[in-house]
Amino acid sequence: MIGKVMFLFVTLAVVLSACAVPTTTPPVVVTENPATATPRASVPTPYPEPVIVNPTPVDPAYPAPGTPSPSEPAIPPSGYEPQPGDDQLLAVELLLELESSDVTVVAYDPSQAFVHLRGNLPDPCHQLRVVVAPPDARNTINLKVYAVVDTSTACITVIEPFEATIPLGSYASGHYVVVVNDVKLGEFDTQFTPQPGDEKLQRGEVFINMGASMVRLPDEEIPQPSVVLVGDLPTPCNQLRIAYPAVESQDSINLEIYSLINPNTICTTVLQPFQVIFPLGDLSSGHYSVYVNGQLLGEFDL
Repeated sequence: MIGKVMFLFVTLAVVLSACAVPTTTPPVVVTENPATATPRASVPTPYPEPVIVNPTPVDPAYPAPGTPSPSEPAIPPSGYEPQPGDDQLLAVELLLELESSDVTVVAYDPSQAFVHLRGNLPDPCHQLRVVVAPPDARNTINLKVYAVVDTSTACITVIEPFEATIPLGSYASGHYVVVVNDVKLGEFDTQFTPQPGDEKLQRGEVFINMGASMVRLPDEEIPQPSVVLVGDLPTPCNQLRIAYPAVESQDSINLEIYSLINPNTICTTVLQPFQVIFPLGDLSSGHYSVYVNGQLLGEFDL
């Protein structure tokens, strides 16, 4: 009897266990394309075309050959520049007479500088060429002087002397050195009338060559009467000064020529040649006598 009761209890437990509600979490069904979904990020728009920006260069564009920068003086043409077709000709060195060549300054504002070259061409078939470089960082103006010739052309073998005036440009201030074919030809300053600050300098001598100096009448190159002053300064450090007071009533022009130097400057004691053309300005009609440091240089009529 007891065994039957136990059998009934076991059978009842099995039936109740089978009918119990399961407690497991039902699986989540994920549809492939849900009707409503929370977007994780916005849909990217098409990438715009790249914008090419050319940055402004730090340095300005390099000037074309022969184009001076704003700080460099323009070199006027001389008529002896290299020409098209020179690369087909033979370039040769020249025998220059630098001892008879010179640097001349016209005391305008700004001053204008010229080089007068003298020398010899090997024959009349050689053509003179002169290349003028703008002043470098040391205010040195370099000239390259040579000749070109067509070797296929027959020519008489006789030396051909030449003289050429080469303009160097206009200069408002500074001291410059002129070098021709690696040989120093001369130096020049650009300010000749008394300047502010002259009172701080020491007055020095100037040696005027009265025989080479002269009065120059107006012409196409200089349309005013002028004085050509040739001489030497005691040293390259001396600065030439030309004092030009007002013309006196008797039409007498008195020029005072002297030099100035910084007393603290150590300089080589070698003469510095100079040649300056000093325009006398617009003068009225009359007869004029020109004196340089009290000596009569010349007379002229307008």
